[in-house]
Amino acid sequence: MSGIAAKPSRVFAVWAVTLAGSLPFASFAAQPVTTPIPDVQTTDTIAPEGPNSALTPAPFNTLPREQQLALRNQYLEHLSSLTKSKSVTASTLLQWRSDLQSYPLLPYLEYRHLRKRLNDFPYREIDDFLYTNKDTYLANRLLRDWLYTLERKRHWHDFQSYYSADLGDQILTCHYLRARLLTGDETALEQVGSIWNQGHSLPKACDPLFTLWRAAGGQTAELSWERATKAIANRKLTLTRYITKYAPETIKPDLNRLIEVHRNPHSLNKTQRFSRQDPRTQFIILHGLQRLARKDPQKAALLWERYDAQQLFPDTARRELQESLVAQLARKKFTKEATKLANSMQGYSNTDTLSHLLRSALREQDWPAISRWIQALPSDERQSPRWRYWATRSAEAQGHQLPPYPNIESSYAALAQERSFYGFFAADRLGMNYSLEDEPSQVPLADQRLVRSHPAIQRAKEFFHTDNTSLARAEWYYAARKFSEPQLRAAGALAYQWGWHRKGIQAMIEARAWNDLTVRFPLAFADHMQAQAQALSMDANLLFAVARQESAFAEDARSSAGALGLMQLMPATARQTAGKAGLRYRQLDLLNPAFNIALGSRYLQEMLGRYEGNPALAAAAYNAGPHRVDRWLSDGLDQLPMDIWIETIPFKETRHYVQNVMVFSVIYAYRNGTDIDQLRGATKLPPPGQQDTSASATPKAP
Repeated sequence: MSGIAAKPSRVFAVWAVTLAGSLPFASFAAQPVTTPIPDVQTTDTIAPEGPNSALTPAPFNTLPREQQLALRNQYLEHLSSLTKSKSVTASTLLQWRSDLQSYPLLPYLEYRHLRKRLNDFPYREIDDFLYTNKDTYLANRLLRDWLYTLERKRHWHDFQSYYSADLGDQILTCHYLRARLLTGDETALEQVGSIWNQGHSLPKACDPLFTLWRAAGGQTAELSWERATKAIANRKLTLTRYITKYAPETIKPDLNRLIEVHRNPHSLNKTQRFSRQDPRTQFIILHGLQRLARKDPQKAALLWERYDAQQLFPDTARRELQESLVAQLARKKFTKEATKLANSMQGYSNTDTLSHLLRSALREQDWPAISRWIQALPSDERQSPRWRYWATRSAEAQGHQLPPYPNIESSYAALAQERSFYGFFAADRLGMNYSLEDEPSQVPLADQRLVRSHPAIQRAKEFFHTDNTSLARAEWYYAARKFSEPQLRAAGALAYQWGWHRKGIQAMIEARAWNDLTVRFPLAFADHMQAQAQALSMDANLLFAVARQESAFAEDARSSAGALGLMQLMPATARQTAGKAGLRYRQLDLLNPAFNIALGSRYLQEMLGRYEGNPALAAAAYNAGPHRVDRWLSDGLDQLPMDIWIETIPFKETRHYVQNVMVFSVIYAYRNGTDIDQLRGATKLPPPGQQDTSASATPKAP
């Protein structure tokens, strides 16, 4: 095994990859001078990244465009050469450094060169690279690669020297603890239990560690039960069985009962089997009743009365179960039973329970109940725009006043000052203009220069413009996670200028720059959006709003469900839509913005046609599927006012989706300079004092 150079060596937790410490720019003194972001100059120099850096770049962003392109092409040529060969000579690498000293991505050539040679254990070169490039994403990445190599080669002592918990890599943590055990440090056993005790499956790479830990008696009965309850709460039945397999014999009967009740909650009917007054039996009963309540809340409520009569449960457990039953009864529209149980309780610890009750009362338009449940909310929750709006609607329906406002109109007017879903609906109640506060971000010049010249941001820009968005995201994230709010605003404006709209939007959200509508609601891909809207005779603002909600204009977006591209189309839906339009379909083309917008706009137009042009129903169908919207309409909800219909959408995700799309459509009408009142046909309700009988307030079944 090779020795390690005397130069900075192996004390990496202190100085090599400082993930938790401050980045070099954190202490930059901000100047009091401010200016709108769009006026920032682009000729700032790039700061060196590490101490004594041999790769301190010249100001790449000040070079003429032709030189930038030449350096980029030269880099790509060298990268191709390196990819084709096992390694390059030292003299070749030195020449590349000289050729590309101004190019931000030069360290990636060195990284690729080193990564190919990890099995040769080039300790000195690795130490030099980690030191020179410390506090960077790339040093972090090389260190991970190096640690995995040391683990594969069983170099346990070296592994421990290089390991840093700041890497946040669970597999490497397992390898580290295993390395300590294999080198005689049995104190590592004390840390294994907390890693193992998770409510989800862990990487298989951790199994060798758990085998050593289990052999030392680590999987106790108490720990087995604790992890099993976490797993079963997450509906991880296979994991629960795995835990049971290796658990001590003393705990297996309880674990098996837990599995049985999870699979068949009706087994709780045999109350004599669950009469033991101990925490494990209590958990099994409560878990089973909660499972049963999702399918048959009436049966669960009756069964709960039998168990509650035995006085087996502490007050906190009783309240948790009762609130769960109330929520499920309300969700399943057993309003009378939900109200009866809720009235028997003294206060509520879970606002979700009250939200279910309120939605149930809204479906019934039971205004006294709505007022009562709103009053039961915590004071901070009552003051949210959502419940202020419904408190006002309820008071209006009952002919009451709503202190401290002198009249209902004043309450609506106060809400209408907010740029929100409920603010817009309140404005519609009074026929007022929507509140659309729009203020470009103001950032100190020092922060603007610092962000523009930050090496990681320079690398992110270069990767973004060469269509390597995964590395662009990595470099951006590594830099931005340490930015102050002014620096985030500067970064957001910078991303907007590049056309990287998703990062611009995210940065402004993280900076709480809520009023920078230019960056938060960009007119991205406007040519394609406007062309499709015109061709299909549909509202371009709605199209912008859906794309903004779906992907924040990330053309390479991929959801966990398989939706792809700018407008997040499922491949099956896209194929069907393309067939109807007579367009050639290839799944890969969904990552092409023009093709994605063409199909997404056609599908949205189809939903608008299905629901007589109603944008709220079309948005709900775009998100949850038209079959679900049809079912919600046929469940007796087709005669509800539109604001109530949206509030009572069964899926929380779809509720928020529709609300966002409605708001975003208004904002895009403002951004596009079109009729900002265009949504009143979908949101309009009768003015205060009149009945909700207008056709525009009622969604129609297809």
